Amino acid sequence: MLFWHVPAPNEALLISGSKRRTGDAQFRIVTGHGCWVMPVKQKASVLALSLREAEISEDCVTQQGIRIGVRAVAVFKVGDDQTSIANAARRFLDEQATMEELVGRIFAGHLRSIVGGLTVEQIIRERDRVAQEVKDGSHSEMEKLGIVVDALQIQEIADTSGYITNLAAPHAAAVASAARIAQAKADQEAAEREQQAAALKAEYERDTAIKRAGFLAETEQYQARAAQAGPLSQARAS
Repeated sequence: MLFWHVPAPNEALLISGSKRRTGDAQFRIVTGHGCWVMPVKQKASVLALSLREAEISEDCVTQQGIRIGVRAVAVFKVGDDQTSIANAARRFLDEQATMEELVGRIFAGHLRSIVGGLTVEQIIRERDRVAQEVKDGSHSEMEKLGIVVDALQIQEIADTSGYITNLAAPHAAAVASAARIAQAKADQEAAEREQQAAALKAEYERDTAIKRAGFLAETEQYQARAAQAGPLSQARAS
């Protein structure tokens, strides 16, 4: 009796015991379609081709002798080509759960090597360069394992010695000084604007008082003339 097997889109079906082989592999590799598997005479195994993630946390020593902790993450998978699938199958078919651990150890070794040739300043400012050099350095090993690395990112750089903190201190002090100077300048400008506003207000009040006094004087003169108009008219009449 024959059995029909269909691998998922993110799986490779490996059939051993078949006379048909894929390349130099001792088994047949099937992806993207189903196939018949004869019981007893043939054995079908599945290799996952989905993305995996390996976390790397390593203590490294820089070119200056500064000890730092580097935390990174690598996203990888078994390559889709037949050679990569065959290489990965030979090494991980029965231990696929250990792929993250092994890849993490390989990257950790290359990370220590790359960091050892750089200064702390270079590592902080050129994280992408460090990650790319680690990827390039591990390429041949990953190829032998049948693994393709999609991304490698350095997420955190920890400094137990305080070097990075001291490195940032002058910049922080300069920023704080600039902030104080800017605040003092702003306060001075605000005070000058307040003085100008007070002077304009005083000038307005003075002009208003002068005009009010003029109006009062004219009013008093008019009232005095009005008060004198009556007696003068009577005197003229008499």
